Amino acid sequence: MEQELKALTELVPELSTFMAKAKEELKSLGETKTETTEAIGKIQTKLDEAQKQLDAVDLKVNEKRFTFEEDGLNVGRDFVESDDFKAMKASDYVALRSKDGRFRKALPSLFGRKSTITNTSGLTQGTTGITMPMRLPGIQVVAQQALRIRDLMNTRQMTTGNAFDYVQQLTRTNNASPQVETSPKAESTYTWNSISDTVKTIAHFVNVSRQALDDVPWLQNMLNSELTYGLKVKEETEILSGDALGQHMNGIIKQATAYAGTYDVAGDTKLDKLRKMKLQARLAGLATFAPDGIVLNPVDLMKIETIKDETGGANKGRYIIGDPRGGTAATLLWGLPVVESDSIAAGTALIGAFGTAAELIDRMAAMIELSYENGSNFTNNIVTVLSEERLGLAVFRPGAFIYASSF
Repeated sequence: MEQELKALTELVPELSTFMAKAKEELKSLGETKTETTEAIGKIQTKLDEAQKQLDAVDLKVNEKRFTFEEDGLNVGRDFVESDDFKAMKASDYVALRSKDGRFRKALPSLFGRKSTITNTSGLTQGTTGITMPMRLPGIQVVAQQALRIRDLMNTRQMTTGNAFDYVQQLTRTNNASPQVETSPKAESTYTWNSISDTVKTIAHFVNVSRQALDDVPWLQNMLNSELTYGLKVKEETEILSGDALGQHMNGIIKQATAYAGTYDVAGDTKLDKLRKMKLQARLAGLATFAPDGIVLNPVDLMKIETIKDETGGANKGRYIIGDPRGGTAATLLWGLPVVESDSIAAGTALIGAFGTAAELIDRMAAMIELSYENGSNFTNNIVTVLSEERLGLAVFRPGAFIYASSF
């Protein structure tokens, strides 16, 4: 064993010398010379061989199995109190360990304690370190609102031009009556008006590198989905609330008739007002333009669903509309389908004949285009992803829509 320990001890200074030489070469030349690297490799091979010989001798010496109690030994205590361990602590040594786990000799550390490797060592980007993170399945997208206003309306495809018009009847004075023989007949009066408008373009785009599109499999579909959704959100807002200024659509709310409140009484609930709005729309449109839909903000629909009867006192009885046991939202109120939309402001309501008194004109359905022809995109490897649609809105009978600005 002494011979093997001597061989290890002699090799250590030689290895230290070549390691110092390699460090200097790396500092001055930016790389280690081939002969220096080969010399270090040979010494390391000799060290490994000497360690194997030491382990073999150690196993032979310790073939007899013993316990600490039988031999009166305390390996941990003996090791901590040994001169080798004390030298290791003082000189930044590392201990060689035989296969059975017993420390045999301490050698100088070539790297020092400061080079301890952890799972964040060498980290230059991100926060997961050198360990491989687990990618959870799916893409967690930002919440999207439900879009349903278009579902209430009829749609017409426009194939040429960008302007459209329609004839709107303004008045009908019906003087039909029984006649007296030889007397003048009654005259009725009708007036019409021609309404003209143009289709509007809604569009937006995003720039993305060509490398990102090539390297991230889900990115293209995700961008297509997000851009199309953005168009539809703006479309719904324009259909309801467009102010007709500039390139904005002339929305239904701007053209709708204000809720008159003719039949309001003290203590009316939102349910009461909706029924009276339905009546006002029905009287304005008669049977031809009878209301067929209600648009409410989610906050107002919640307030309606939580209305209770007065059994046991005001607002203490059973729910009238809502069903807390099943959680089913109200889809029909006073026989009309309800669209719960974030595109209408809380505290307001719209009711009307969406299917007959108005119509959407699709000039160009929502589409996605990719192009390098945008500024210096081509030379910068940037792709512009554009989403665009063109549509118009015709409101044939504004009086068939009733809007309550305070609901």
